[in-house]
Amino acid sequence: MTSDSINCPYKPQFFFGDSDSYWKLGQAIATGSPYEFDEERHWQVFRTPGYPFILASLFKIFGNDAPTIIARIQGALFGVFNVALVGLIVGRFLNAPTDSKRWITRLSGVFVAFDPTLVFQSVLILSEESFLTFALLQLICFWDVSQKLGVLPFPSRDMSAFKTKSVYLDWTTPKKITLINLFISGTLLGLSTAAAVYVRPSWYYYLPFATMLVILFRVFSGSVHEINDYYYTKYEVVFSWKKILFTSLTTLVFVFIALSPWIVRNYKLTRQFIPTSLQMGASLYDGLNPLATGASNMEFVDQFRNEEIVNPSESTGVHIEVRLDNRMKEAALNWVKNNPQRALELGLIKICRLWAPIPREKAFSTPFLKISLAVSFIPVFLLGLAGGVVSFKRKGAAWTLLIPGLYVTALHSIFVSSIRYRTPTLIGFAILAAYFISLATENLFFRLHSIGNHHDDVDRPDG
Repeated sequence: MTSDSINCPYKPQFFFGDSDSYWKLGQAIATGSPYEFDEERHWQVFRTPGYPFILASLFKIFGNDAPTIIARIQGALFGVFNVALVGLIVGRFLNAPTDSKRWITRLSGVFVAFDPTLVFQSVLILSEESFLTFALLQLICFWDVSQKLGVLPFPSRDMSAFKTKSVYLDWTTPKKITLINLFISGTLLGLSTAAAVYVRPSWYYYLPFATMLVILFRVFSGSVHEINDYYYTKYEVVFSWKKILFTSLTTLVFVFIALSPWIVRNYKLTRQFIPTSLQMGASLYDGLNPLATGASNMEFVDQFRNEEIVNPSESTGVHIEVRLDNRMKEAALNWVKNNPQRALELGLIKICRLWAPIPREKAFSTPFLKISLAVSFIPVFLLGLAGGVVSFKRKGAAWTLLIPGLYVTALHSIFVSSIRYRTPTLIGFAILAAYFISLATENLFFRLHSIGNHHDDVDRPDG
């Protein structure tokens, strides 16, 4: 019995094809049926089970005929939790006066809570909102580990910065960091990373990407200092390659421990090591083919599948999904070799689609959506960039909130692109935008106060 053959009187219709597959896979998990969708093609390794598992909890409670509104409420609750995580991030990692920290928390929370893209995606039966939750938890764990290892740089400060009460993303280094402490932190980072990958397999390479950028910055940022009680002291943060190696191995081990049930299941099916899914070939060809425009159009899959059935590219002993994935991957790479200039043009087109202030999809190009998205996105995006630049110049750490944006841009310059895929970056931009506004406001007040004191000195009579 497949998940499509479940006797369910309620068969919802979805705008996105992805939603239908998530829904059926969630039903399959809840009923103990084989994990596959599409009764004709029997896709078994095409989707990771993260979001279907979340939906399965609803089917366990409300049955297989659960209305979609229940899943939409669940998505909205994830959205509310993400706003709470913004407050946790600011409160945990921003070293600022209490009033400034409270103001930044509220402002960044407002940016996130009322962003039209985040609001809209929270009521869709898609993985975006739940993925964002696990990505934020991973970010918190990543910062925690980086700071304990002295990898995440502390700002190189001067007294003028303190006079303006500048805000930095940092903390006070613990007096002593034991291996047990690092083991726990590495474990949490590994588990949160695996959870994010279960929901969105494209996040598989994010952690090594972010780690590489942070370590490079730490190596080339020069002397790093710690401040105690607002006194400037030259104290080198402990940087131990042995501790970095220990924590990295701990994280890696727990990533694969958490992913092991899925890896073992896939190996039993395909006799291949598949830590995520078999979407690579289809996704790659979707973005790189003679008819590619930067938008998704998966109509070619059936053609490739029929060709693979009639004329197998490998031994028929190899699972058909593996053969199909390899066939589409090879076709995409061959096209790039023969059309490098067009592939480069497509990359630029996809980047423009990703960061466009208004959606390119016709279904979402209504005047209301265009205006609301542009008004909400452009200011936060520009102010967030400004906050990241200020942090980078001051050798702070707040700029690391831009790393998800760099990763997503690199990823979707290759695969298909849409504003839907930039949502993991929006919270970072919201916090940086609030940070920059706070910094600019405090600097303005400081200057006005200085001017006022200067005028008082000039106007004060002698004697």
